[in-house]
Amino acid sequence: MLNMTDFENINVNDIEENNKTNKQIGWKIFACLSCLLAIASLAGVWYVNNQRLFLMIDNSKLKVEVQTLQEEVANLKNLDNDSTQNNTEAKSDSAEGKQSENKQTDKNYTIYEVKPGDSLTGISIAYYGTEIHASKIAELNGITPESILQLGQKLKIPKKP
Repeated sequence: MLNMTDFENINVNDIEENNKTNKQIGWKIFACLSCLLAIASLAGVWYVNNQRLFLMIDNSKLKVEVQTLQEEVANLKNLDNDSTQNNTEAKSDSAEGKQSENKQTDKNYTIYEVKPGDSLTGISIAYYGTEIHASKIAELNGITPESILQLGQKLKIPKKP
């Protein structure tokens, strides 16, 4: 418990002055913390606005890219349509000549469509039981025996090696 003797040497003015100083320090701390909070809030708002701006810029770039790609697709479709029309006209013009040519050469060779894993050696073995005729198949098709075959490629295979 407090006794009266504890307060005898303390001046009331000193106590009031001490309380006043403590209150001023408290308000100063509160003001500093409020300023820090305001600065942090402003920094957050600035960051969000910058992010939004960057996203808007990226969005604009993507819109331009989409438009460019759509134009390229349209151009490619037009080119494809033009080449299809040209091929159709060329095929109809030369169809009669090719039919007579195929009839003449059909007797000398068979048409083979390349499948996955095929090679000239493997095709020669499949048709003749030996790889010796791979060079003849290559020569008939205008390729070298080492050529890499494409899937779906049509090859002429001699009926008689």
